[in-house]
Amino acid sequence: MSLIRTLGRMSGKISSNKEFISGVIEGIDPHVLGEVISENTAFIGELMKNLDAKAIAESVNETVDFMAELVKYIDPKAVAEIVNKNERIIPRFVEHINPNVFTRSAGSVFTKLRYATYRPPMFQKTS
Repeated sequence: MSLIRTLGRMSGKISSNKEFISGVIEGIDPHVLGEVISENTAFIGELMKNLDAKAIAESVNETVDFMAELVKYIDPKAVAEIVNKNERIIPRFVEHINPNVFTRSAGSVFTKLRYATYRPPMFQKTS
């Protein structure tokens, strides 16, 4: 077996560890990650289809402050595009997320989505 393959397997095992993933998330600048997600919605949407919702939710639960900060920087249109492509996975994520984490993170996202999509009747175009 080649050295590269051995290193790849070792990296895969480390990268699959919940504690490792939580540590990586804690070390990432939320502003930078928010920009990356906003700029790569197609990739993120496809990636979400292959994620283990429970593992992701557990990692989110362990990084409350990071996730609350992260959603401030994600473009609401990007979030909407991701959710629209993965409507079946959202309930699976929510099912495993600590209510406090969900409330703090989702509040920011929903506020952004509401302002991006809601138009009071007085501002709607007439036919």
